[in-house]
Amino acid sequence: MKRLTALFMAVLMMFVFSSSAFAADSEKPFENSGFYEVGDYTIHYRTYLPEGTAKNQILLIHGFCLSTASLEGVAEEYENAGYKVVTVDVPNFGYSSRETSKTAELSREEIIYSLTEYLGGTWIVGGHSMGGGIALNLAADYPGTYTGLVLYAPQTSSEVATMMKPIIGGKLMQSVYNIILRLALMFPSTVRSLVEMSFSDKDYAARYDLSRISDPLRIKGTGAGITIMTSHAKGPDFDKISQLSIPAVVITAKEDKVASAENLDAIITALGENVVTYECEKGGHMMMEYDPVIVAEKTLPVIEQCK
Repeated sequence: MKRLTALFMAVLMMFVFSSSAFAADSEKPFENSGFYEVGDYTIHYRTYLPEGTAKNQILLIHGFCLSTASLEGVAEEYENAGYKVVTVDVPNFGYSSRETSKTAELSREEIIYSLTEYLGGTWIVGGHSMGGGIALNLAADYPGTYTGLVLYAPQTSSEVATMMKPIIGGKLMQSVYNIILRLALMFPSTVRSLVEMSFSDKDYAARYDLSRISDPLRIKGTGAGITIMTSHAKGPDFDKISQLSIPAVVITAKEDKVASAENLDAIITALGENVVTYECEKGGHMMMEYDPVIVAEKTLPVIEQCK
């Protein structure tokens, strides 16, 4: 037993102190990558440009533990339909910077709003899961900038009580989350089981390229950054959301095993008569990556109403 314990601790220490394996690539991750700096943050985003003059522009935000990779298919569908699309990595995910104890914290909403101001113009804003919650906050907080909502199984974040923030975002929790994340990534079967649950399709999960999810999560400091982000995440203001008067569409899926139905119902109720809903037959929580064609087909009629 002592030998097993010693071996386990040795493996943990190897991953805790081995930073080179999780260093971010200094080159552009994708041909359409760009980087934007605001405060202590470096934000990675990708731009999809249609031929000719764009009908409008759409900003899309990924879900928890994901990246712009999860939005590639649907972004390409919107691009082919004549729209400029920008997908963005939320801080602590994808190829955006990781928060540390030294970071002068900005909310995700402040950061992404700053990016859209830098890029210019008004935007249709959308997102998947956690990203859908951020999109809702953006539309509620900056109504002049965002003219429509496209939400894929949206989920709002819960705000951490003030007295708990130093604990949730503290060094102990940062270390624990770094270790948990790195241990999970050591075992591809663990990641694949989560993929299967997310897509609600065993065969699809068996073929899925796990590097699309695991590579960005291997970047040093991801686990710690997640805890810090969680400690200062902004919750929804459903009163402000209910006052929105912009077109909105919410896409759900029959076999979604991840999203909270209660939270989803609260979002749809708050959006009221402005929202159109559609339920996908397949794809689970990741329906927009599973079948981007049908998701684009069902959302484009609402997108076309946005001015």
